[in-house]
Amino acid sequence: MALPMNRVVGLIDMDCFYVGVEQRRNPELKGKPCAVVQYNKWKGGGLIAVSYEARACGVSRSMRGDEAKIKCPDIQLVHVPEVRGKADLTRYRDAGAQVIQVLCRFSSCVERASVDEAFADLTEAVNNRIAEGAGKITLSQLRNTHVVGWDDKAAEIAGKEETQSAEESVRCEEEKPSAEEKEIQRVHGVSAWLSTVYDSDEIDRCNDLHLTVAAAIVEEMRVAVYEELELRCSAGIAHNKMLAKLACGINKPNKQTILPDASVFALFTSFPLGKVRGLGGKLGEQVKQLLGAEYMGDVRSSSRQHLQQQLGDKAGSWLYDACRGVEYEPVKDRLLPQSIGCSKNFPGIAVLNTQDKVNHTKGARGLSVLSSLLLHLILALLWSLVFYTSILLVLSQAF
Repeated sequence: MALPMNRVVGLIDMDCFYVGVEQRRNPELKGKPCAVVQYNKWKGGGLIAVSYEARACGVSRSMRGDEAKIKCPDIQLVHVPEVRGKADLTRYRDAGAQVIQVLCRFSSCVERASVDEAFADLTEAVNNRIAEGAGKITLSQLRNTHVVGWDDKAAEIAGKEETQSAEESVRCEEEKPSAEEKEIQRVHGVSAWLSTVYDSDEIDRCNDLHLTVAAAIVEEMRVAVYEELELRCSAGIAHNKMLAKLACGINKPNKQTILPDASVFALFTSFPLGKVRGLGGKLGEQVKQLLGAEYMGDVRSSSRQHLQQQLGDKAGSWLYDACRGVEYEPVKDRLLPQSIGCSKNFPGIAVLNTQDKVNHTKGARGLSVLSSLLLHLILALLWSLVFYTSILLVLSQAF
């Protein structure tokens, strides 16, 4: 598929979306540890979204409400609304649709991938900005932007490499940088990136310029989403959907990340296969078993022909390109979500651990659906009877 080499794709992913929607409804939850739980109340219900404050206390989505309260006694649990005993996700769908409306003001091609994330093809918007002569993008326009492969250049720019002792280097590697130190690294990294984009004579900087302009647009998108909807989001900016998705998860929450093509090789050296879209399931397990690969970079040593022989022509060709950061899937103009999470658990004594229980449940659900259909049919017949009876009464009075 022939796609422009300088196309730019953004992936916008809402931060703790379900929690954000509930915090918007109830502002008292903001800044506090909280989680959204499924309608099943066994052991406090299954967590489907956890705020970052709760995560800091050790709470995760794999837990149930009761366990979360043990980890974090102050946690606030908000239950998903129910309608006729089933989860009602209307408020979350509506909030997701509101986000899409905002994104569509910045891009003419938005693909809603799920209830809380969407791809946006920014190529046209970027080309328009450049054609209009908007001028150089400045650091102030990229307040929450990181650039993969450039944050770690802060020490070099600050001149610390020449004065740092070996002992200090080991200590710095062992200690995690503070939020302030991370911000210093980010600022130095983005500054160096901008300098290279605008001051370098290299011909291939054109693609990086497109990424930079796109990042400024995405900053504007995210600000608009927050100011209008009170919802936070993160984003990834790259030359294709796969890389944009990867970039989005690198710096969260409320941050965005540029992934230049030149940084892909180093990133993939230690990037787990399972974190790549399309390799988290059966195909990923096949690659690990057949190739002995754990990271994306491990696959690069295999030829296209070898991958096709092991995985089939289609999957082999896709993986050969993917491990080099190449992907051709276009952003499809789709405003309806491709997926939305909803499940029903059968815990404790209700667990479906035998075929008989599964068959019984399927039969019960079938009877429930059939009963619902019969009820609607009866109501429709009654309505028709009342309607036509009224008409006959009117006609009889007229004559």
